[in-house]
Amino acid sequence: MNIVDLITAPEGNCGIIPGRNILKSEGFGDWLPEHVEALIKNLLKLSQKFGGKPFAYIADPSKMNPIIRKDTSAAFVQLHVELEKAGCRAIAFLDGNTAAMKLQSQKHQNLSESQEMQVLHFKTEEQALEWLEKMGL
Repeated sequence: MNIVDLITAPEGNCGIIPGRNILKSEGFGDWLPEHVEALIKNLLKLSQKFGGKPFAYIADPSKMNPIIRKDTSAAFVQLHVELEKAGCRAIAFLDGNTAAMKLQSQKHQNLSESQEMQVLHFKTEEQALEWLEKMGL
């Protein structure tokens, strides 16, 4: 993962894509609500380095197991809410090869009732970065 300010945990990593106002994370295995809460905290901490400017988030859930717990799903909905409040304008999911993850992430976005944040799904990070660049991020 090509990022700086890396924060690592057994369930995944997060950091900043160099030279861009873009956060990135990748998750592994099973996730519990406390893992999502820690990710939210870490992403919000990292987003402060953007000085209040709009930013984007690339999430790679391709190595995660499907979310089956309702409390974990609710925590991911909260992630969308918190990121939007902090100035996130777009989320790019790198889950184009996993239909179940794509459906889950879209469900979380819909339940968050986000009005401003755009969310799309991509097969590669390069495709996501091109989309975000067109958005000025």
